[in-house]
Amino acid sequence: MVKRSFVFAFLAAVLVLAMMELGRAQARRLPSNRELVSRAQSVYVESDTFYMKRENLESSLLGRDEFKAWEMQITEKPEVADLLVRVRRVLFTNHFIYTVTDRATDTVVMAGKVDSLAGTVYGLIADEIMHKMKVFRGDPLATQADVKKP
Repeated sequence: MVKRSFVFAFLAAVLVLAMMELGRAQARRLPSNRELVSRAQSVYVESDTFYMKRENLESSLLGRDEFKAWEMQITEKPEVADLLVRVRRVLFTNHFIYTVTDRATDTVVMAGKVDSLAGTVYGLIADEIMHKMKVFRGDPLATQADVKKP
């Protein structure tokens, strides 16, 4: 009888330890890109190129109706931003590469490349970011239009 209760206690302990490890593994799981982008409320923009001033991209993002509808903000402090937008220009080209990273998890949630001449890079990058965010968050302008209809 003692042998059975020992085996039962041992199996119960193994089961508890296995469940604890499963819980830790689930806790380590990174949120999906959809989750990260959907809960983001602030953005920090940085640029490593003279040809794309961060202030112009910030202005372009702030001017987007979707950005306003989501009530997002642009911050000058990268340590408090939810999303970090980094732009760089490929040397001797008109190719601009950008990444959008969740600051807390250091997860790249979107990236892209635009080709630009004559100062259109700000609008092109802002358009791409808004389009990709709508995939994750939904189109806030479509739902506003639906609400206004009688």
